[in-house]
Amino acid sequence: MPTSHELNHPRRLIFRLSSLGDVILSTAALEAVAAKATVVDWVVAREYAPILRGHPAVRRLWEFDRHTGLFGWIRLCRELHAEGYDEIYDLHRTLRTTLARVLFFIWSLSALDSAPRWRSFAKQRWRMYGYFIFKKFWPRALRPRLFVQRFARCMDGTGQERPNLRHLVPLASPMDAEFERSLPPGASYVCVMPASRWAGKRWPVEHYGRLLARFRSLPVIMGTAGDEDSRRLVELLEARGIAHLSAVGKLDFPQTARVLSRSAGYLGSDTGLAHLAEAVGVAAYVLVGPTSGDLGFGPWRPASRALGSELGCRPCSKDGRACFRTKRRFACLTELQPESVLPVLDQHLVERMPQ
Repeated sequence: MPTSHELNHPRRLIFRLSSLGDVILSTAALEAVAAKATVVDWVVAREYAPILRGHPAVRRLWEFDRHTGLFGWIRLCRELHAEGYDEIYDLHRTLRTTLARVLFFIWSLSALDSAPRWRSFAKQRWRMYGYFIFKKFWPRALRPRLFVQRFARCMDGTGQERPNLRHLVPLASPMDAEFERSLPPGASYVCVMPASRWAGKRWPVEHYGRLLARFRSLPVIMGTAGDEDSRRLVELLEARGIAHLSAVGKLDFPQTARVLSRSAGYLGSDTGLAHLAEAVGVAAYVLVGPTSGDLGFGPWRPASRALGSELGCRPCSKDGRACFRTKRRFACLTELQPESVLPVLDQHLVERMPQ
């Protein structure tokens, strides 16, 4: 039974199914919703649902199992249409959500009912591809605006709203206590994520080893059990006797959020964990290669940094697949030396070991 408050507000639904980083960035829209003291429902892929469970601005979470395919999507759309939403916000803009829009229109027409108002966020592809083509010569005013800004404005926000996933932090589990016990008393730690789905977005493990040997803060290596680079970094640190803690394959999503929230910061690949770190309140120091901090999905906290080389071919793509080099492939990251990264981290994140 809806409350009187809910009856006075339009029923709103958000579509944003994936991926990890994009779902996290799109939660800026929820801050715009919260500012109006209302709530929304959200459709998300099941594997990313833990991001949104328990969020105070989400009334109902619709979890879509992508293994159910086209017919599963149509069945879900039929259920969603029956809910009678007044406004739908497409923060994804894929073929799947376009099909949903068509189906909603057809079903509303056949029922002689009014279709919900449908709004989509701006992808700004021409800004992105112009930047890929003209590189540093592409005017800064024409480069893509922050995704978080676009997501918030799609929900009638000011554009200043930012992701806030601190609802994940107060939760606790036996694993959290075990992790706390494994830390040296009073030690600060830095979460390090060397892995990425894309080869072009991975900084060499050897570079991480050279960099982390200079840290006083304890490196906590993040990643899933399937992240080869995370496992290789743990092996390298063990072989060199560099103090560290491995969380590889040991944490679920809420636990990862809590470990990040208590850290001195995030250091690593341009992945969803970098966005999660910022969303739970800590600075992210992101090693970027084929991308750039001003492609729209770069770090947004004032203390955060996108760390990259000065190669003239950057940015070339979102994941490095457009790298034209046959030799020195992904040089934008492989040739980014720890010595050029360390001074930025010294100033903002950790202390340098005495020479």
